[in-house]
Amino acid sequence: MACSTKCQGCSNALFVGDWLEGVLPPEGAPPLVEVRFKGQRREFFWSRLHPPLTTGEWVVVPETVRRSSDSPPQVGKGYDVGCVSLTGYLAEGRLKAARREVPADLRVLRRATPEDLQQLHQARQEEPALLRGVRQLVEALGLAAQHEMKVTDVELLASGTTLICYFTAKERVDFRELIRRISEQYKVRPEMRQIAEREETAHLGGIGPCGRELCCSSWMTHLPPVPSEAARYQGLSLNSTKITGLCGKLKCCLNYELDTYKEIIQRIPKIKTLRTAEGEWRYLRTELLLERLWFEKVGEGKQVCLSASAALELAQKNAAGELPPSIEPYCIKFPDLPTRI
Repeated sequence: MACSTKCQGCSNALFVGDWLEGVLPPEGAPPLVEVRFKGQRREFFWSRLHPPLTTGEWVVVPETVRRSSDSPPQVGKGYDVGCVSLTGYLAEGRLKAARREVPADLRVLRRATPEDLQQLHQARQEEPALLRGVRQLVEALGLAAQHEMKVTDVELLASGTTLICYFTAKERVDFRELIRRISEQYKVRPEMRQIAEREETAHLGGIGPCGRELCCSSWMTHLPPVPSEAARYQGLSLNSTKITGLCGKLKCCLNYELDTYKEIIQRIPKIKTLRTAEGEWRYLRTELLLERLWFEKVGEGKQVCLSASAALELAQKNAAGELPPSIEPYCIKFPDLPTRI
């Protein structure tokens, strides 16, 4: 018997359902919504529509213009069509995390009609030709050779008045002539947005080595830096290609368990040698997640495994001058596995 949820079956491991789709925000929630556009571009708007908006609905919003990355957005002359991704308290929490401001005049205009969605579809159909044209202008002006400028993607607003160009470059680029050429040739207001390699990968999307959609292009809203210590704490090689993502940088998922590893490392005692009446035991390695330490008997090569608490207890006895007769009472007993003949 099938359940009443909106999933496609419990056996579909690659399906991810939006469990908030169609859920009305609770009474008293702030009239704030997050609207997602092409790629990872998101903006916040105030909504006074009745009935209240729910996630998954398409809306018509005014064009947002940013003079700089730190300044709040302003209402432009055009409009755009996007999908509501968060509402109410969740949108407010996302806004606080992003440290943005939403002006009072930045409001949702109305729910999108089939004509609005058709206009958005038409804009998406025109973007491949616009992308080729912008890239040709970049090559003709020599910006690709001088500044290693690469136009990653373009986004045409539903109103057809503004063209957002996403590009990467090694240094600051003077693209005033490029803006003039684009404006004259395509009769749109170009907006140049320089992005980093990780933002480029998030915008284009892809499938990671885990087999799932990239975190940066599916659910992450900001891309915190991934320090090299995240790999060192987890015992990973810095030269391994397994810890680098499609963007060429360290994988974002290295940050997910970094705090857990740091907490465990603080609990693990720093022990180099242990002594018993049988002889001296030298430290070999640590299994962090299991909180176990391995030691080897000097001169014999016999290896034993101790829990962190047991190793600390034995080390404290050695510091007090005690030598237990054997290390066996402190060791972890592993079951004997059957030998296959």
